[in-house]
Amino acid sequence: MDLRDPRARIAVSDAPQTRLGQLVLAGEVVDDEPVMPAGLRVMPAYVLSVILAGQGRYRDADGRDEPITAGAHTLVGPGDPHWYGTAPGERWTELFVVFSGPLFDTLAETGALATTGPRYPRPAPSMAALRTVLRATPRSHRAAEHQLLALADWLLDTADPVGATGPSAAIAAAVDRLADDLTARVDMRTVAAETGLSYDTFRRRFTAEVGQPPLAFRNSRRLQVAATLLRLTDMTLREIARTLGFTDEFHLSRRFRAHFGMPPSAYRRP
Repeated sequence: MDLRDPRARIAVSDAPQTRLGQLVLAGEVVDDEPVMPAGLRVMPAYVLSVILAGQGRYRDADGRDEPITAGAHTLVGPGDPHWYGTAPGERWTELFVVFSGPLFDTLAETGALATTGPRYPRPAPSMAALRTVLRATPRSHRAAEHQLLALADWLLDTADPVGATGPSAAIAAAVDRLADDLTARVDMRTVAAETGLSYDTFRRRFTAEVGQPPLAFRNSRRLQVAATLLRLTDMTLREIARTLGFTDEFHLSRRFRAHFGMPPSAYRRP
């Protein structure tokens, strides 16, 4: 996608330059044809593309040429010649992020970021969490640094742990379901039924393959998003609790303190 394409719905542009780096550009192309140069392009920053619907192709200077479909996470490093897009006249929905800085250079150098083209991480990281990070408008350099740290944390969730094989297809689908829309109420027995497993079997397998029971996994993701909203927005605790489906701000505060070891007010304090 041409980052100057006026059809792109831009969420962030030219965020502050900080000690950790900069969030240069972010947004979505929704059910549209991406505009790309004919040949390979080189960017001076990291480019993340997540295909949410549709399909296309990816090519790079190493000779990689393959189809990409919904679920593809493509992370390309600075200076790496590459191309991705749809066939002429075809459309897709893509979320993209352009970022730079020593925080991400360090992660890439240690192998924590996979900048080798398209991947299909399982379990897929939460798109709701990524959108929460990208839609924030930091009011200070410190808040901008927290935004970059939140982006780095999200990117680490796409990395394959050393020696890990990942969950089975049924459990991976359940993880995607539980991590995607953190604002909706989800009945765990319904999720179990969707996997074709009894609730007790589903809970045992989820815990064994993911490392947490399904409800604890979902609550952990919700609390991570709550922490991001505390750092990067002016939303009240009541508004955050309502957004993420907690009973009230007191319920959220108790869960937050138990998870992070401090109350939300202390976490938010600059």
